Amino acid sequence: MKKISALLLFVFIAFTTFSQSGSEAFTSSGSFTVPAGVTLITVEVLGAGGSGGINGTGGGGGGGYASGEYAVTPLEILAVTIGEPGDGSDEGTTSVSDLISATGGENGVSVPNPEIGGGGEGGVGSGGNISNYNGGNGGGGYYTYFGGGGGGAAGPLGNGTDGGNTIAWTGICETPGGDGGASGGDPGGNGGKGAGFTDAFCTVTDPAAVGLNYGGGGGGGNGNGGGPEEGAAGYCIIKWCSVDITTSLTGETISATAADASYQWIDCNNGNSAIAGETGQSFTALENGSYAVIISEAACSDTSACVDITSIIPENIVNAYHMMIYANPFTYQIIIQNTTGNEYYTLINVSGQVMWSGKYIAQQDFSTMISGIYFLKVRNENTTQTIKLIKQ
Repeated sequence: MKKISALLLFVFIAFTTFSQSGSEAFTSSGSFTVPAGVTLITVEVLGAGGSGGINGTGGGGGGGYASGEYAVTPLEILAVTIGEPGDGSDEGTTSVSDLISATGGENGVSVPNPEIGGGGEGGVGSGGNISNYNGGNGGGGYYTYFGGGGGGAAGPLGNGTDGGNTIAWTGICETPGGDGGASGGDPGGNGGKGAGFTDAFCTVTDPAAVGLNYGGGGGGGNGNGGGPEEGAAGYCIIKWCSVDITTSLTGETISATAADASYQWIDCNNGNSAIAGETGQSFTALENGSYAVIISEAACSDTSACVDITSIIPENIVNAYHMMIYANPFTYQIIIQNTTGNEYYTLINVSGQVMWSGKYIAQQDFSTMISGIYFLKVRNENTTQTIKLIKQ
C-alpha cells in the first residue's frame, strides 16, 4: 500500500470523487462509457443459444459464460457486442472490447438414419479472470421424427448441462422429444425441449420450446409440422463501484472522508489485520505505527492508503528538549520536568476530545478524569510533542 507520513498537527486531505456504484445491462449491441472516478469494473458475458434444426434434428447448444474484473480509465468507451441466436458460434458471441467474450451455441443439424445425434456444440467462455464456463451441447434428434433438447446456457455457478437425446422411432410416435438442459445459473437460461408427438400416429405435435432467459439452446423440430425453436439471445452486464477512500489526519486521529459507510481500521504493519473494536469513521492511534481503513458502502468496498503515525512519545522517555513526564501512569497530577516555562499544554482523550488546555499543568487536579489512555501535546516556540499518558 502507498504510505503517507504524518506530521504533528498537519492535516492531510486528498479529494476524490464521491462514492458511487451502479450497473448497466445490455441485450443489444452498443457501447459502455466508464463513469467518472471509476477505475475497476466487473463484467459478465453470456453467448447466445443455438437454434434447433428441422425434421427430427438435434437441439441447439447453450451459450458460454465468462466473468471478470478489469482495470479501466474513467470515461473510457468500451464496445459491447451481444450475440444473436441461431447464427452459430461466431455470430452468437457476446464480448466487451478485447477484455472478455463468450461464444454462442451451434445450431442443431440432422444425422443419417438410423442415428440419434446432431446436437449443436455449446459455447465457450474466455478471457474471464473470475470464471469461464461452457454451455451444454444440444441433445440428439432422430431422423425426420423427434427433436433433441437444447443445451443449457452456462452461468456463474458452472457449465450448462447437455440437452437430452430423443429416442429412435419404434413404430409408435408418442414421445415428447429430448429434454432441455439446465443452465449454470442466472442469467443463463435452460435449453428448450425438442419436438415430439402426443399420439401414436405422428399427427398431434408436442412442440419444441425456445431456449429460456439468456443463452439457452432451442429445441429441435419433428418431421410432421412441429418446427424447431430458436435459442435465446446473448447478454452482458457491467457493474462498477467507486468508494471515497481519502482520509484526513489531525494529530494522532485519522478520519475517513466518506460518511454513512461501514469502517474497519487495520494495522498495516501487522499484515493488515483488523484492529478489534475500531469500526468508527475516525481512529486515534495509541502507539506509533501505520494504519488504514477498509470502507464499505452497499456492495462496494475499498481500502485507504496507510497513514504513518510517528509522533507519540513512549512513557517516561526524555525527548530532544530533555522534558520528562512524572509520573506515568498518573493518578491526579501531571508533572513535567526540565521545561522552559513557555510551554502550552493540551490534554486530549482517545476520541480527540480536549480535556484541558493551558500553561500551568502541574497546578491542575485530574483526579476526576476516568481511567484510560490520554495524549498530552506540549507546544513551545520551537516544536510540538505528543506524549502518551495513562490515567489510573
